[in-house]
Amino acid sequence: MVISVSGMIGSGKSTLSKLLNKKYQNSLLLEEFSENDEVFNKYLEWIYSKKPNIDLSFQAYITESLEYSFNKANKEFLENNSHKQTHIFLDRFNIEHIIFAIVTLSKKEPKYLKAFLDMFEHLINLDNNPDLAIFLDLSFENVKERILKRGRNVEIENFNENYQYFYELHLLYKSEFIKLTTKYNIPYVIIDTNNLNEEEVFYKAVKIIDEFNFSASKRN
Repeated sequence: MVISVSGMIGSGKSTLSKLLNKKYQNSLLLEEFSENDEVFNKYLEWIYSKKPNIDLSFQAYITESLEYSFNKANKEFLENNSHKQTHIFLDRFNIEHIIFAIVTLSKKEPKYLKAFLDMFEHLINLDNNPDLAIFLDLSFENVKERILKRGRNVEIENFNENYQYFYELHLLYKSEFIKLTTKYNIPYVIIDTNNLNEEEVFYKAVKIIDEFNFSASKRN
């Protein structure tokens, strides 16, 4: 099946998705973006340095890129595997980027967010939505600590300047995630990770996956 590990920046998605990929034989991990993605990294640098008039194009690039990456990976996966036998793990899924758009476009005229949402609805394939989303919940203080700890230079160097952005994103993320998964009929489970270490989060996620009823999925 297709399973998304979802949540705020710094919530531990990448760590958990890699552990799950190792746990489940023949599974595939589709990371949100490659560390060598020059376009994404340049956009990220521009976003954090507050370069004007790039927010809408950044969200458009992300949407198109994630759709392409999923379609390519899914096709390759099905050449040797079946969704009923093993899993594709996503490090966040496309619809979550609506939350980022809500925050990044909030200071522009409402027509910009409307334009993005209209474009988004035309670009995405709802069949690519995950069969299950595991949402990693944590406090803003833990988000801050993990962002600074993981050592991504562009985030560390610009954290104080973008504090309000991270704060607002965290403030909205969980409630908007629930609205979106409800709207698109995506089953989800929330793990409160605040007092858990990586191993404990991993075991909780494995239990959720192994006990989840995937019979409603139309994937082969």
